[in-house]
Amino acid sequence: MAKNRPAKSRTPRSASRAQRLAGLLTVFVLGFALAFVIGTWTSGPDATERRIAELEQAEARRDVEQIGQLTELARGSRDRLTPVLQAMAKAAPLSRDTPRGPLTAHEVDGWRTVLSAEVKRYEETPSSGNGVNVARTAMRTSVRQLATAADGFAAAVAATGPLGGDLVTLAGHQRDLALQTWSVAALQLDVINVDAGNGHVHVQLPSGGDSGTIPLDGEPEGIQRR
Repeated sequence: MAKNRPAKSRTPRSASRAQRLAGLLTVFVLGFALAFVIGTWTSGPDATERRIAELEQAEARRDVEQIGQLTELARGSRDRLTPVLQAMAKAAPLSRDTPRGPLTAHEVDGWRTVLSAEVKRYEETPSSGNGVNVARTAMRTSVRQLATAADGFAAAVAATGPLGGDLVTLAGHQRDLALQTWSVAALQLDVINVDAGNGHVHVQLPSGGDSGTIPLDGEPEGIQRR
């Protein structure tokens, strides 16, 4: 029977060669990692980061343009709607102490024509940031509420007896809601203009009494500036 031979132990020469190979491999890996880190530091942001920065800059430029366009639209709306609101205030006074004035179908038809055109001006919704979208949406809602109020005044003219007075009251409440909504939009538009470096813009609609609108900069309701 063959005797088991003892296993040969690794010679010092073989062990030394394995250690040298392991050391060279470690140096290679560390050198590669160091070169990658240095390359990252010196090469700046990668393509993805540069693309993100480009998109953010493009979005900022788009918002500045949209803010300017919306501000001009709001100023035009204020000028066109002011005569309508002044006439509505005579039919359904903002102050309870003011008596109601006469209301005719011809006059109300004129209001409805103006408001129908105004609603169409806000139908388009260009791509914008959240700040612009909030202001535009609130303005769109406000002019739609005013159009509904005008429809209510028209119904009041056509009604007979006490119903006509009740409908005028309801139309007046709808008008007040529209003024409140617009005041929120005007405040938002002012904020985003200031953030964009344009300064304050005041596009409030004429209001007063118990309408519940939000004045800008602590000013009394109804004060307007360009």
